[in-house]
Amino acid sequence: MKLSTISSNAIQNAMRLTIRQSQNDMTQASLEATTGVYADIGVSLGGQTAQSIDLTRETSRIDAILGSNSIAEGRMTASQDAMKNMTTAAQDFMNQLIALRGNKDGSSATLTQQTATDALSSLVGAGNTMLGGQYIFAGTNTDVQPLTDNTATATSTIQTALTAYAATQGVAVNALTGTQMTSFITSYVEPAFSGTPASPVPPVLTDSGGATITIPDWSTWSSASSQNLTSRISNSEVVETSTNANGPGMRYLALAATVTTALSGLTLSPDAANAVTDQATSYARQAVDGLNNQASQLGLSQSRATKADDALNAQKDIFNNNIVDLQGVDPYEASTKVNSLETQLQTAYTIVSKIQQLSLVNYL
Repeated sequence: MKLSTISSNAIQNAMRLTIRQSQNDMTQASLEATTGVYADIGVSLGGQTAQSIDLTRETSRIDAILGSNSIAEGRMTASQDAMKNMTTAAQDFMNQLIALRGNKDGSSATLTQQTATDALSSLVGAGNTMLGGQYIFAGTNTDVQPLTDNTATATSTIQTALTAYAATQGVAVNALTGTQMTSFITSYVEPAFSGTPASPVPPVLTDSGGATITIPDWSTWSSASSQNLTSRISNSEVVETSTNANGPGMRYLALAATVTTALSGLTLSPDAANAVTDQATSYARQAVDGLNNQASQLGLSQSRATKADDALNAQKDIFNNNIVDLQGVDPYEASTKVNSLETQLQTAYTIVSKIQQLSLVNYL
């Protein structure tokens, strides 16, 4: 009879291999139990790995659009808040003009000019609002401050132009009629702010030295681009997500305030003074309408962005559910596997320990 021998060293080495493999399996099982997805997607899914990658890429793309939308929505919200402040200033200014119409005492004129100054301060302050290091009313020129208060230069030039205009009418400034004052404002002052030439084109005004008098136009007030920022809010939608300082609302608010500042403090006939107030009131009303229109246009973009976010989030949920179906593991099964492997490792450690304690000395 022949006896076969088994080396304790061979048994020990075999157990070491078993322990190493169990440790690797336990690491993967623990990771799967913790994350809820396969530790090695490629090995686990095989031919479905490409589908998993495509779904993951789609969710990343949606996240990128949602992130961009969040920035755009923040910009639009800040713009709405700033325009609300401008609209309130324009409305208060208009109400003040209406209330003080016909009152030509010194205190009324001072109060009117102070209200005009406050309206301009609100316009310039709100118009130069920044968000995230960008000017929100600068159009595409987001790194350039859009508005500069040019009231002082405009006021001085308008008063010089009025003196020259009165001379062409053969009267002094204080003798101008309401019709003449209205004609001066609409023919020379308004076009500088609105950008629309007067029709018919009025005669050129010159100062006492014969130099042409040019009232500063809107380009001396605004450095904003008339092109607004656009954002892709979904796969198929691109909308404007900003507005700019070149819109009629801001132009006419500056015009109303400047006309008041330049002319309301002069010594004028009652008819001409009322004409100044009436024109300033009309411009303030146009400013309110223009700002409301800008806010409405921006509101439409906000609504579309919100609906796009809802659709994108719904798509993302579908993709994530598909990813879970592909990559997801049963957490209970993974936990059971971890426990089983722990038991195997403990058993293996015990066996190796026993083998290491074997010695012929114990049997001699």
